[in-house]
Amino acid sequence: TTVIMRFRFCGDLDCPDWVLAEISILSKLTSVKMKLLCVQVLKSMLGDQVDYEKVYKLTSDAKFETGDVKASIAALTFILSSAAKYDCNGETLSNELQQLGLPKEHATSLCKSYSDAFEKLQ
Repeated sequence: TTVIMRFRFCGDLDCPDWVLAEISILSKLTSVKMKLLCVQVLKSMLGDQVDYEKVYKLTSDAKFETGDVKASIAALTFILSSAAKYDCNGETLSNELQQLGLPKEHATSLCKSYSDAFEKLQ
């Protein structure tokens, strides 16, 4: 039997496979760079432009290809917008992302950015 994991940030559904794949790629970044990448993603979600030059610099030492960068931004956008849509708090989001394999420091820095922007995302 297949065990279906249910995640609050996914509306109590399983996490999409493509997002799972990106979580392992995002893990290659340092937690500080992860936070800076989240800031860029949140800016774009709130109507600003993503500064791709900055994003490419952030991800260059993790050897991200162009496709990895775009997919990472897509995954973070999904995680952050879905969590806000389902009114998921930062602590729950952090725990769930860790269950999906994101290192604790990365989950903490993502959730710090998320919590700071939560009200604007609602």
